[in-house]
Amino acid sequence: MKSIIFFLTGLFTCSLAVDAQMHYSLTSSSNTYTPLTGGTTPFLSGNGIDLLADEGYANNILIGFPFSYNGGGTYTELSVSTNGFISFNTLSDSYLLNNLTSGAIGERPIIAPLWDDINLQSTNNLQYATTGSAPNRVFTMEWLNARWGFGASAACISFQVKLYETTNWIEFNYRQEGGTPNGPSASIGLTASSTGSSNFISLQSASSSPAASVSSEMGTIASKPPTNQSYVFKSGVLPVSFASFSVTKNNGWHSLSWQTFNETNNNGFEVERSANGTNFSKILFVESKAVNGSSASSLNYAVNDAKPIDGTNYYRLKQIDKDGRTNYSSIVSIKNNLTDDWAGLTLYPNPVRGKLVVQLNSKRSNEVAIAVFNSLGNQVMQKNYSIVTGTTQVYADVASLPSGLYTVRVTGNRDEKPLIKTFVK
Repeated sequence: MKSIIFFLTGLFTCSLAVDAQMHYSLTSSSNTYTPLTGGTTPFLSGNGIDLLADEGYANNILIGFPFSYNGGGTYTELSVSTNGFISFNTLSDSYLLNNLTSGAIGERPIIAPLWDDINLQSTNNLQYATTGSAPNRVFTMEWLNARWGFGASAACISFQVKLYETTNWIEFNYRQEGGTPNGPSASIGLTASSTGSSNFISLQSASSSPAASVSSEMGTIASKPPTNQSYVFKSGVLPVSFASFSVTKNNGWHSLSWQTFNETNNNGFEVERSANGTNFSKILFVESKAVNGSSASSLNYAVNDAKPIDGTNYYRLKQIDKDGRTNYSSIVSIKNNLTDDWAGLTLYPNPVRGKLVVQLNSKRSNEVAIAVFNSLGNQVMQKNYSIVTGTTQVYADVASLPSGLYTVRVTGNRDEKPLIKTFVK
């Protein structure tokens, strides 16, 4: 229920000292979801209005071993909310409004496998247990058969958070159930005690390989994580913190630019592209600008995709550090509405020695740029022309070019597919 939370949030406005940034890297994989058996149901408190299985929270839950969080405090107890998160502080509310950036002030840090308006239907669906033997024990908190979203009519997701002794790893694990979420809008990630940028890690989706950001929270996740999906947060500073990532159109090309807050041990970035936002493939590699891969200052990068695909192009960055670990940026997209048949391109003579005839048969008048590239992809000449409907011939003097294979690329001033042909000198 969402009726009284706005009053409660006004009570927690105390200022906090700024923590160091989050000290975790993310690994995504598959791990079989195993429901708890013989776990303990915590004693829940509530707001006196809603059912405890809907808006409940509990404090002073024993972990069973000392757990070090975010390179700082060591904890032996934690708190839990039915709304999909645990805290290493004392809770006074269930906090159904998810907000990794600045939410639950004074009651952070928070570990959130699925922070949203969650209804567990029964208090027995919230359980915890500590299993294994020292020094390899595991604490598990489980939200079983959860209804996701206010008014959801059936269980649609089960999920767990696991804390690992000695390694101090944190794992989120999921299993889809048969119901459908109703107005889902979740956050998945971790927070420090303080608020703001670099004091949280936010997954940018619930996919099999989501990006993780310390500067931009994705607070509207609406899709179920796949069954057996595992997100593991391992101690250690994220090798790269992305400040921004964007794509724009540039005369038939797609220009991608990004900025990093800082880089640690970074080898570089693979630029990946997808036609559906799910299956990505590498199109470029960009080396880190940081000296020896490390920088405490912001760095800016820019590259071009010279051959975008028709339709919507999805892009992401796969950051690779010098030890082989990887980290993904958020996904950006741009629609490439290209016209295949706006003009025909003919080159002759081919092979050529002196003057190359570039003949365009266009369906409309246009302003075009005609560029010539060598076999290494370097532009060796370019000129702009006005062409008319029908046939236009222009001449390119290539006599001074070294022998080899060249590419002519003609682009118009609209969303038109570049015309590309090769010739031999």
